[in-house]
Amino acid sequence: MALVSFESVAAAAESLVADGGKASVRAVIAVLGGGSPNAVLPLLNEWKAGRPLLRSSDITLDPRIAGIFAEQLTAAMAQSAKTAEDKAADVQADAEAVAEAGREAEAKAAQLEQALEQANSEVANKGRALEDLALERARDQQIASEKISTLTAQIDGERQRADAAVQTVAKDEVRLQAIPKLEAEVQRLAQFEQQAAVQTAKLEDAQAVIDDLRQRLAAAEKATTEARAATDKVSREAEQARIAEQSATTRLESATRELESSKGQLVEAKAEVKESREELKTLRAQLLDKPKAEAKPEA
Repeated sequence: MALVSFESVAAAAESLVADGGKASVRAVIAVLGGGSPNAVLPLLNEWKAGRPLLRSSDITLDPRIAGIFAEQLTAAMAQSAKTAEDKAADVQADAEAVAEAGREAEAKAAQLEQALEQANSEVANKGRALEDLALERARDQQIASEKISTLTAQIDGERQRADAAVQTVAKDEVRLQAIPKLEAEVQRLAQFEQQAAVQTAKLEDAQAVIDDLRQRLAAAEKATTEARAATDKVSREAEQARIAEQSATTRLESATRELESSKGQLVEAKAEVKESREELKTLRAQLLDKPKAEAKPEA
């Protein structure tokens, strides 16, 4: 069974009235142990509308004693006016409770708006950081590609020169068999060997540069992946904040409508109080005129 229902609200109100208290929204919520003013107020108004009101036609007077009649009539009308005033006070208290709930909803909506602005700011900052990182990565890739192309061309050139040197050495070896001056040819071969060693060292250095560029490229790709994941998370948080803001706005609008309804009920209650006072004034006038009318036949 739901905590807030017509039966539970009616039972709580009857209990409060039986104990001599007032059936207000705050008092009913205290008896129930929880519940929203927006949910309790319409049910409490329905219960109040179903209660019998004291009418002048329902007053039982003792016809034997005019004084007792006057006292009973005065007490009955005073009770009627008090009942109307109590009802107006209850409506005012209920309106204040709904207004307080509306203020709380407005404060929560303001907090959600502030959180949404902060989330949007974080999304924008991280978006700019991601764009900067993407530009930096593109520049690194371009520089790396240019260096790789340059080094590849240098390596190809060194290999071609090394192959030419090897071919030259091979030719020189053949020539050494037929050409005198073997020592001069051997020295010349040594020079080619030194050139080959230098080219091999350059090739190793170029390979090391290529490996370093590949490592930097892998690190840049990893950083880009992490930045995209962070941006996705911030986008989800911003979406949740927007949903929460919409929900708070809906609750605020509902509280505003109920507050307007309570204000209308307050106006109606004040009109009832005014009407009861007019009835009391009329009955008092009738009461004063009745002894005069009874005294005329005796004269």
